[in-house]
Amino acid sequence: MMSGKTYDICIVGSGIAGALIAAQATRQGRSVVLIEAGQRFPLAERLKVLRRYQNLGGLYFPWQYPGRDNYVDSSAESIGVGYQLERYRMKGVGGSTLHWGGRAQRLRPTDFSTASTYGVGIDWPVTYAELEPYYSAAEWEIGVSGSPHALQSPRSRDYPMTAFPFSIDDQIWVPIAERLGISLYPAPFAIATTPYKGRSACMAYSACNMCPSGARYSADIHVAEAENSGHCELLTMTVARRIDVRPSGAVAAIHATTVDGKDLEFRAKNYVIAAHGVESARLLLLSNCGNHSDQVGRNFMEHPFIKAGGYLPSKRFYPSRVGFERMESMSYYDGAERRQRGAMKLEFEFAHDPLHDMESEHLWGERLDRHDKELFGHWLDINVETEMQPNSDSRISLDPEEKDMFGDPAPHVHMAFNDIDHRTQRRALEIATDLLQASGAQDVKPVGPGGLSFPAHNMGTCRMSDNPNLGVVDRNCRVHGISNLYVVGSSVYPTGGGCNPTLTIAALSLRLAEHLMQANA
Repeated sequence: MMSGKTYDICIVGSGIAGALIAAQATRQGRSVVLIEAGQRFPLAERLKVLRRYQNLGGLYFPWQYPGRDNYVDSSAESIGVGYQLERYRMKGVGGSTLHWGGRAQRLRPTDFSTASTYGVGIDWPVTYAELEPYYSAAEWEIGVSGSPHALQSPRSRDYPMTAFPFSIDDQIWVPIAERLGISLYPAPFAIATTPYKGRSACMAYSACNMCPSGARYSADIHVAEAENSGHCELLTMTVARRIDVRPSGAVAAIHATTVDGKDLEFRAKNYVIAAHGVESARLLLLSNCGNHSDQVGRNFMEHPFIKAGGYLPSKRFYPSRVGFERMESMSYYDGAERRQRGAMKLEFEFAHDPLHDMESEHLWGERLDRHDKELFGHWLDINVETEMQPNSDSRISLDPEEKDMFGDPAPHVHMAFNDIDHRTQRRALEIATDLLQASGAQDVKPVGPGGLSFPAHNMGTCRMSDNPNLGVVDRNCRVHGISNLYVVGSSVYPTGGGCNPTLTIAALSLRLAEHLMQANA
């Protein structure tokens, strides 16, 4: 069924990228249609969803729909562990900001020029200086609490709210860091320390990934603003399946299907694909669109976490009880070493529960009870968020066998590391181990296989480049060779740096929104 209306902008995906563009456009009276594959998760029901998770475990939100979210993963063949995509993305109004932890950090200026500065990776076509005003705007749009620090990126405007203080547990690292010459700071979070734009201040539920108070930002806030303007139509449980491109090089329509089988067609002056790193690439591949240089889906990146931990019998910690862990360090981020390995950011944590050792340590009954009593509150660990290099063998493709509920090929995830990534991860484990031993921790060891885990930062797959042979979109996020099609989000990252990606997604989205408004004034 074809809508009789031609919108100013058609957006696929209602996560932070799509939501911010919709809000910016409707503030200027532009008509928008938002196509979202997932459902709504109202804030009023979040406490109920939290209780469900606390009782049953599994995913934070019950977002999966039978047949819609199929995928194939072959990452274990190359990196030794699988990539659990169901845990590392979310479909719903607000996208992955519904279940994110709230860290809102800028990339460093050097992250935009790793090739010219360090001889590794590839340079972005935009500089930090060009993006800085949009970083500031993004911090005020989503409400970030933070405190400027010498190792953070330069800024033209202060944070809208002051940072959370170090927790009582965090304080253990202060004298150790001073002795070792390491600089510490409280990480910036999109969690309100004071009431902000209708959001409450943090109420200390200790459930940031599902924040029931609304103190932590989620993009459904901007979706609601766009809808309430009267200029935005939102379709949920609707999957964009094809982009129809005319021979002239302009998109004519986007074809979508609801989960109950209704076919829809949407026409607009401009189209924005903001469906995260996996589904944005998949939609372009399904549509044979933007893949002029075989770049769509390639250079799939993450921020591999390398974690080590140990027990400190002389100290009792109170994880998530007396303040929250907010401490970070970028002392190992830049410098001469980065010519040989990627960037890395240190996060300090205390939250390991000895009861989780039941399976790995083969504990049960009285032995498990004794283990818990002896060790609870004595654990500390360091998470090193590492940079992964762009790698054409690390990619999202269309699986030749697996199909979704509509008969379309499912995404095939294949993550691959290169030699620099392996060096980065080995060095990260060395640093974490050395710091833990300096604290006096005992039984220091990697957490998980090689200390490796993933923080759900899907990046790359639709790389930004001024050279059409090296990327999918240009510096303005427009798909090369197509006049009215744009891709935005972490999918356009040429490199990922070592900082959480959400604030950069927001900055790029505000920049694209401005471009669209000026181009169609």
